[in-house]
Amino acid sequence: MTVRSPFAPPSGASPTWTCPRCRVRQVDAGRPRCATCELPRHRWVAHPPPGGPPPKVAPPPEPPYTGPPSYRGRPPRWAFPPVVWEEGPAGADERPPTDPSPWLRIAAVLAAVTAVLALLAAAAETWRFALLLEGRTKVLSGVTVWSSDVFVAAAGAGTVAAAVAALVVSAAALARTHPVAALRLHRAPSRSRAGVLARLLVPGWNLYGAGQIVTEIDRMLGARQDADGRGRASRLTVCWWLSWLASAAFLTAALVRGLGGSLQAIADTVELHIAVDLAAALCAGLGAAMLWRFVRLLRRRPAIPAGWVVREPAPTRD
Repeated sequence: MTVRSPFAPPSGASPTWTCPRCRVRQVDAGRPRCATCELPRHRWVAHPPPGGPPPKVAPPPEPPYTGPPSYRGRPPRWAFPPVVWEEGPAGADERPPTDPSPWLRIAAVLAAVTAVLALLAAAAETWRFALLLEGRTKVLSGVTVWSSDVFVAAAGAGTVAAAVAALVVSAAALARTHPVAALRLHRAPSRSRAGVLARLLVPGWNLYGAGQIVTEIDRMLGARQDADGRGRASRLTVCWWLSWLASAAFLTAALVRGLGGSLQAIADTVELHIAVDLAAALCAGLGAAMLWRFVRLLRRRPAIPAGWVVREPAPTRD
């Protein structure tokens, strides 16, 4: 610590000084305070101890802003090269989805063909069952039995082939429809295309997954028609889901009952085949109607709200 007297008179001057507070000029009699206001004549000043760290130097102030730079009529050499920027090829998931209506129409036609063939297969199985009942008391003609077997085999093979084709095309169509239905509501697709196909094609899982996918599509496409913006599954979609489950149940029962080798097991299997064919026809018919419904919903524009009144604008004078 050092003591400095800021009010001490300079050397060679008269022994008088003026108090900076009360402005009273007085004789310097060696008193430590002012005679009037008691202001101390000495001020204690603290200095850092020797050997300490050097004091911090404040950074120089930034130069003031003088406006944007000027390149004297030519672009700077450090900028990007003068080329035309083009958007690169987008990935498979980033491509905008196409209109799935053609796929839905093809799937609906295949489903309708499957329904017709399933009805023919049911008729063939009914004829076979009638021959089984008649054969208990009569001797059947070989041509009649052969014709019945050919009819059953041809109708059954055609039904299976049409059903597989309709299932594959419908799965592809629904996998394309699901993201389109989400984008029509300005939403991101909630499921990937692989996830949609897995729910439609994996055996066992598709009993629940297929109904889940068609219900989601129905809700998203129907949401644009509702005033509140919330889609609801239609009765047609729910009935198709129930027929899908019923077809799986009858098919499982027919496969299990077909393991028996007795005459009663054979007769029961024929009856179950009739039920399987009728359930398949119902499921395929409802599926065709459901797919056509999706096509109509994709082509329909959102409903315009009715009963709206234009409100007068608020005054702007205030």
